[in-house]
Amino acid sequence: MRITANRLIDLSAASTTKNQVAVGTAAAQVSSGMRVTTPSDDPEAWLSAQRTKLRQALSQGTGAAVQTSRDQLQVTDNALASLGDIVSQIRSLAVQGASDTYSAADRAGIGAQVRGLFQSALDSANARGHDGEYLLAGTASTAPPFDAAGGYHGDAVVRSVPSDGSLTTDVTIPGTALTAASGVDVLPLLDKVATALATNDMTALVAAFPDLNTAVGQVSAARTRAGSAMNVLDQAASSRAVLEQDMQQTISRLVEADVVGSASELAKATQALEISRTVASHIVAVLNPST
Repeated sequence: MRITANRLIDLSAASTTKNQVAVGTAAAQVSSGMRVTTPSDDPEAWLSAQRTKLRQALSQGTGAAVQTSRDQLQVTDNALASLGDIVSQIRSLAVQGASDTYSAADRAGIGAQVRGLFQSALDSANARGHDGEYLLAGTASTAPPFDAAGGYHGDAVVRSVPSDGSLTTDVTIPGTALTAASGVDVLPLLDKVATALATNDMTALVAAFPDLNTAVGQVSAARTRAGSAMNVLDQAASSRAVLEQDMQQTISRLVEADVVGSASELAKATQALEISRTVASHIVAVLNPST
C-alpha cells in the first residue's frame, strides 16, 4: 500500500492531536485531583459514584434527624432529672412533716415550701426543647402539657426516628409517663401533699407516702427510657459515621485520580507529544526540502 505525502501529514497531525488531548486530560487530573468529572469520562464509575452520593446524602439527612432527636432527649432527661430531685425532696419533707414533734404551724411552713417546689416541678414538666416545642406533650407539643393543677392535656403518642437500617427508636417521652397511666398522677400528688401539710391533714399526708414512692420510681423509669434511647442513638450515630466514611472512600476511589499515577501519565503524554511534534516537523522538512 502506497502512503502518500498527504497521508503522512494526516497521520502525523492525528498523532499530535491525540497526544495533545492526552496531555490535557492528564494535566487536568493532576491539577484537579479528579479522574471522573462528567459521565463521558467513565460512565460506569460516574453512575456508581452518583448512586453512592445519593445514599450518602440520605444517610446524612437521617444522621441530622438523629442528632436533633438526641439533643431533644438530653433536654428531656435534664427536665426529668430536675423533676425527680423535686419529687424526692417533697417525699423527704412529707416524712419530716408527719413527725409527731411538728405542730400544725410547722407543717404549714413545710406545706408552703412544698407548694413552691410543686411550681418548680410544674415548670420542669412543661419544659421546652430547642425548637420551642413542649417536650413531654406527645404530638400536642405547641401548648403546655400540664395545667396549673398538674393535670395532663397532651397525648400518649411517641415519636421515633430511623436508627439502624429498618429499625426505629422512640425519641420522645410523653407526659403519660407522669400520670396514672404509668402509676400515679405525679404532679397532682405533689399538690395534694402541699395541701395536706398546709391543712394539717395527717391522714391524707400519711396516705400519700406509698404514692410518693411510686412517683419517685415513675420519674426514674422515664429517665431510664430517655437514657436508653440516647444510647441507641449514640450507637447509631457511630455506625453511620463509619458507613459514611466508607461511602466517601468509595466515591473517592471511583472518581478521584491517583496523584502519582496521573503525574506519571502526564510525563508520558508530554514526552509522546514532543516526539510526535518532532516527527511532524521532520516529515514536513522531508516533504518540503526547499523550506
